[in-house]
Amino acid sequence: MAEPAPNYTEAIQKLNSTQTGFKNLRKRRPRWSSSSNSTISDLDRLNIVHVAGTKGKGTTCAYVDSILQQYRMSYGTPCKVELFTSPHLTTVRERIRINSEPLSEAKFAKYFLEVWNALELTAAKAVARSGPGITAPKPSYALLLTLMSFHVFMQEEVDTAIYEVGVGGQWDSTNVFANPAATGISSLGIDHVNALGSTIDQIAWHKAGIFKKAIERGTHLNIVEVPSAIRGLDIKPAEHFQRQNASLAVRLTETVLTRLGIAAADDCCESDRLPALFDQGLENLDWKGRCRTLVTGQHHWYLDGAHTHESLEVACSWFGRVSGTQNLPRVLIFNQQHSSRDPVALLRTVHRIIYDNLGVVFQYAIFRVNSTYKDQSCNPELDPDLEVVWLPSIEDAVDHVKGIHNGASKEPGAEILVTDSFHLVGGGGGGCYHL
Repeated sequence: MAEPAPNYTEAIQKLNSTQTGFKNLRKRRPRWSSSSNSTISDLDRLNIVHVAGTKGKGTTCAYVDSILQQYRMSYGTPCKVELFTSPHLTTVRERIRINSEPLSEAKFAKYFLEVWNALELTAAKAVARSGPGITAPKPSYALLLTLMSFHVFMQEEVDTAIYEVGVGGQWDSTNVFANPAATGISSLGIDHVNALGSTIDQIAWHKAGIFKKAIERGTHLNIVEVPSAIRGLDIKPAEHFQRQNASLAVRLTETVLTRLGIAAADDCCESDRLPALFDQGLENLDWKGRCRTLVTGQHHWYLDGAHTHESLEVACSWFGRVSGTQNLPRVLIFNQQHSSRDPVALLRTVHRIIYDNLGVVFQYAIFRVNSTYKDQSCNPELDPDLEVVWLPSIEDAVDHVKGIHNGASKEPGAEILVTDSFHLVGGGGGGCYHL
């Protein structure tokens, strides 16, 4: 593998120096006009799709992008589409895509350093005006990437962009668009309680912050159901929650296509069949990290980045349905990195779905010890016969799985559910599940 270019390495080092948590969201809103030659109004001339939610917002955005790519390739409209999502699986470049492709290392470095240098200049001027002893705060990781995405937007002459909200909505760094083409909210659940609150009502208030003055503009709030036109499609995974995400994406795409002057269909979701390009966009999407299966020899990997109680219920139910056909040992690899989430409570959710509801039995559980949870005495006691192993890295977990043998044939092999962290599902950036 080629070494990254020096400028790209420099950009990643600077970006990683800004890592922050989710507190004080309001203070992290971007002051775009003061740190760039562009302004918010420059963004509003473009066609923005903005999506919030607890579960499925990234997948919904990816579906919109996939459908729009079909129209771009067939009709040349939209000309260029940007997709902004988070988190990433293996490289931060995945967060900003142009026509479905992550930015190259060269372009990422170029645009990031341009934004970084502009911010540094703005900060230096502010310090000079304020006098000695004053320092300018660094922008957060999410804010930097958001500002960079706006810069990419302008430099690449994008005409349509799809933005996934990072945290919440009202105070999220992406919530600067005054005139989006379409906004949507996917399924809600309890997450980021330190920043958003501990009830669905409180969380919904934050999510709804991306909605603009819709009634004044002649639009209405629509509750999207799964139409018959989507129930029969070959969507992967073939789960109800994924069809919900696809249904929201269809509505959003239909709206933005209308704004672009393309008549997709008269009310797609009310028709018995979707336009062919919608079908192709939905069925062709391969969104890694969500209900994904990889098979290498006798190792069957089931990867899902679920990290809330609700999403873990979905991931575990999916695993229970699709696994068990190989008569292989089952392994759970689990790692909760976020300090605001209770890993033991999340494991209880796994236990309830896997053991109590589906009757699935794990023979091995591997927990990755990280800087947040180093207490190996915290034994979740999922099952008295379960072999529990604590390991320091994802690579160590994979190596341990290689040594697990099928009791009948004595050959290496297992069915492995990897969940509770996109970092874990992404193989720590190295994609190490290809054994």
